[in-house]
Amino acid sequence: AEEEIEVPGDLVERLRQTARRHQLTLNTLVQGAWALQLSGYSGARDVLYGTVFSGRPPELEGAEEMVGLFINTLPVRARLEGDMEVVPWLRSLQGELALAERFAHCPLVDIQSWSQVPAGRPLFESIVIFENYPVDASLEEGVAGMSFSQVEAFEPNNFPLTLVVTPAARTTVKVAYDTERFDAATARHLLAHYLHL
Repeated sequence: AEEEIEVPGDLVERLRQTARRHQLTLNTLVQGAWALQLSGYSGARDVLYGTVFSGRPPELEGAEEMVGLFINTLPVRARLEGDMEVVPWLRSLQGELALAERFAHCPLVDIQSWSQVPAGRPLFESIVIFENYPVDASLEEGVAGMSFSQVEAFEPNNFPLTLVVTPAARTTVKVAYDTERFDAATARHLLAHYLHL
């Protein structure tokens, strides 16, 4: 199931300004808030979650000649120290995300085999998706006399908890969850905490 909230426009603008001022990406702020939330919920100072990378890394030989979707979910490890300052920690997290992107073309099964997590056990149980790709203008404008309205996408996955942030004219935060493990009230509570962070 899914729950979704809209982020107030003034908050989105303040986040964008903060990101620019500190030379961070909006994605880094999104990831940092998720890491803080996981830490707060679990009490762990070292959290692991997945994030989606898309695109063709320039260092992948022959990438420009390959056809297909280059989307992968990779692990992100965030360590939170008790006396950390937020901006330096976010810069460090941004660096970790940039390093992780080098492995965007590696299958997750290979990454798991390289880790110390035993086979058969999930590497992570929650993922963050920062959907910053533009919607084709033809969907909004119409094509040859046709128009589209109420376009929705349903993107199920096998993770118990998925946070999807879509920064657009109307910025939304959605949580998709496994109903065997979470209920709607818990999902709404999680979204409220995330928006607060």
